[in-house]
Amino acid sequence: MRKRIGLKTLAAELGVDVSTVSRALRDDPRVKSETRRAVRDLARHYDYRPNAAARALRGGKSGRVAVLLSPPQQRFASPIFLELLSTLDQQLRDEGLNLAVFAARARDEEAEIVRQIVDEGLADALVLGRTRKDDPRVRYLLDVGVPFITFGTTDWIDQHPTVEIDYAHAGRLAIRALAAERIHILSAPEGLNFADNYVRGAVEEAASLGLPAPQIWRIEMTEEVGAETAARILADGGRPAFACIQDSLAFGVFGAAAALDLAVGRDLTVFGGQNFPGSEYTAPPLSTFSTEDRRVADLLSQVMLRHLEANGARPLDGYEHHEIQPTPLLRQSHKLVR
Repeated sequence: MRKRIGLKTLAAELGVDVSTVSRALRDDPRVKSETRRAVRDLARHYDYRPNAAARALRGGKSGRVAVLLSPPQQRFASPIFLELLSTLDQQLRDEGLNLAVFAARARDEEAEIVRQIVDEGLADALVLGRTRKDDPRVRYLLDVGVPFITFGTTDWIDQHPTVEIDYAHAGRLAIRALAAERIHILSAPEGLNFADNYVRGAVEEAASLGLPAPQIWRIEMTEEVGAETAARILADGGRPAFACIQDSLAFGVFGAAAALDLAVGRDLTVFGGQNFPGSEYTAPPLSTFSTEDRRVADLLSQVMLRHLEANGARPLDGYEHHEIQPTPLLRQSHKLVR
């Protein structure tokens, strides 16, 4: 009995991309006729048969929308994604559809997961977060024509719907609240659009206020890394201020300060991000910004449903684009107690 083969085997033997094979099997006119013929001939030779999910995808009937969670996912690192999953699942089920969740362990495997979702027909459409410059996931989905929306801006916003948080404004809020001489910006790794925008807004706000240029740290958004980074900064003494793109990093700063017998509000100040559960119960309560997670999740869900209803087609007035303005929650941790 001949061993079952997949699209990767066909693509490797023909020296083309998996996406080319997938399109050729759908008789997509964007693939040259000779290439389509070669793919079909090889598929017949191997008696290649797509699985049921792949057949459903071609008919647009898998009935699933996929959400890809980017790393890190420590304790569901960002509660906005948990809100998104809950809201999207409820609204999809109301329409007779289902939610599929995929979690990447590392950023360099995200593009391959997206390809697997498409090649194996695991979903009719996708939601992608934590977009980046020249995002390979977005480029691939545009190439194969599978509907998707992004939570974050991309280089191709004229070709798909987006919902994003104005992280440049969030960075400005942090600097404005701290207004200190020695500010450290704790942001996510370089190349992630939301993190780059946060840094840009923070640096611009510091300059406009006549403050010294902040020191920038591009790190993973976990409590552990936040604590390690804060410990290095606090070892230099003084009264540093921390602008954290996410509350997980701020929680790490609180932990590092406590380990050194330092107190937030006396020896350092902190401004977080995204208003994580429990942020109001730190000592002192964490100042942060809010993005109204439930409203964002509902908006993302509605945009996806409208995009599916249009079968991914471009509306006459263009794709939807929504930008959410974060609002400051000025509690106590951003100011020194004299």
